[in-house]
Amino acid sequence: MNTPSKSAENLFIGLGIVLLLVTAFALIDGRLPPADCPTSTAITDEPCTSSSVIGWVIPGAAIISLFLGISSRMAHEAGKRSLLDHYFTNESESDISSRVSEDYQDEHDTDRLSGAWANMEAKMLESSHGEEE
Repeated sequence: MNTPSKSAENLFIGLGIVLLLVTAFALIDGRLPPADCPTSTAITDEPCTSSSVIGWVIPGAAIISLFLGISSRMAHEAGKRSLLDHYFTNESESDISSRVSEDYQDEHDTDRLSGAWANMEAKMLESSHGEEE
């Protein structure tokens, strides 16, 4: 099973490819035209539909998503920490499971915990009894 960081890396690469495909379809269909139309004097020129700059958010998101995914993959192959490792753990499922079970056992180990309290209380009583003498 993949680590959460590896899964996020695959997700960003896949999202980037899909957004590039959406950008290509938008360019082919003419839905991602330029922000400004050139002045046309000929009647036979194709009409230009100008749009706002916000249409370039999808190609920008594609580039950012691909950058995050590819840079993370390159960092993992080089044995370094990636940008995604700060937000997604790079531990395997078995490591996470063992760590969580150890934490659970530490919190619910009442025998050890009550024994530690009893030892601390005995030491406190001995020290206060020693001070009285």
